[in-house]
Amino acid sequence: MLRLTSAALVCALALSAPVWAFQSTAGQRRAAATRLSQDATCAALLGDGVKTKRPFCDVIVATKPAQSVLMPVPKHTGTATLMFDLHNRFSPPAAPTDPAQAFQRHTVVVAVIRPTGEVIDRAVVTGEFRTVQDLFDRITGTGPAGLKAVAPGPAQSVRVTIPAGVNEIGIVGVRQDIDTRSAHAAFTTPGRPVAIVSNMRIEYR
Repeated sequence: MLRLTSAALVCALALSAPVWAFQSTAGQRRAAATRLSQDATCAALLGDGVKTKRPFCDVIVATKPAQSVLMPVPKHTGTATLMFDLHNRFSPPAAPTDPAQAFQRHTVVVAVIRPTGEVIDRAVVTGEFRTVQDLFDRITGTGPAGLKAVAPGPAQSVRVTIPAGVNEIGIVGVRQDIDTRSAHAAFTTPGRPVAIVSNMRIEYR
């Protein structure tokens, strides 16, 4: 039978405590070392949201980061993590319209690319519009009621691991499919805005 004297038990506890302390301290150091960058350059900055106050940018069909949304990756160790909210790009009617007539379903594919255009990862967002209640926000502009003619649909959170050694990424459009009551159309034309992005940030160490 294994027996521990009081002295041995005290000694064992004393020896085990620093292990937990070291592990806890190491975890805190790792958490403290994480940094966040929100630097981004948009080829087409749409403006700020009326409710959220966050800036929104168009995602454009392109092969280079500067042609759509470009984000520098600060000097870091290992991989980094890109996070952003992806929205369908709806054009709500200027006047109240029967929801059945206003119906649109958008499916968009975007890519996160290196400076060379090589794809790191892809993301998809699908959304439907019938009334303005289906929108995530409206964007301040010069149109009717001081609003932009386009608006973001509900947010799809996207998270992408950026490989080590990449110092710049782009978020670009690949394809947009639009369904209405009477038709289907697909768009891959370079230069076409196909989605909206917001809340872009890069987490790194």
